Formats: sequence, C-alpha cells, structure tokens
Amino acid sequence: MDQIDDIRQRQLKFALGIGVPYFAFVIGIFLLVYLAGETISKMSFLNFPLHYWLVAVAIYPITWALFIWYVGKANAMEDELAAKVEGE
Repeated sequence: MDQIDDIRQRQLKFALGIGVPYFAFVIGIFLLVYLAGETISKMSFLNFPLHYWLVAVAIYPITWALFIWYVGKANAMEDELAAKVEGE
C-alpha cells in the first residue's frame, strides 16, 4: 500500500507541476488579448487575426503536446512501480 501512495504522490506532484504553469499560461493569453485587445486585434498572423489565433488555434497544439508528454511520464512511473513490485 505504501508504494501506491508513493506513485499517487509522484503523479500528483508531476500533474501540478505541469497543470499550474499551463493554467497560468492560458489565463495569461486571455489577459493579454483582453488588456491589449485593440492593438492585438489590428495584427494578423498568416492572414488570420492574431487574437483569434492566440485563443482559438495556438493553444491546442500546446495542450496536446503537454497531454501526450504527461501520459507518457505517468505511464513510465506506473511501469517503474510494476517492475519494482515484480522484483520483490
């Protein structure tokens, strides 16, 4: 039971280490668009308004990359625990 608590704590620590900065990043983008709205709304990127690009397009590849990385690391932690349990 001690090993399960250990893996839970490691995964929670890892999730918060990724989740909190990611949440701050997302809120930061929305604040940037809100506070500099007039300036950003006049700009474009690849013929697409920059403020739409920031809040509707750019966030998804970042989210998916973090998701894939997180799942891989969480699975590696579980595999490490399984190897440790089998070795006992």
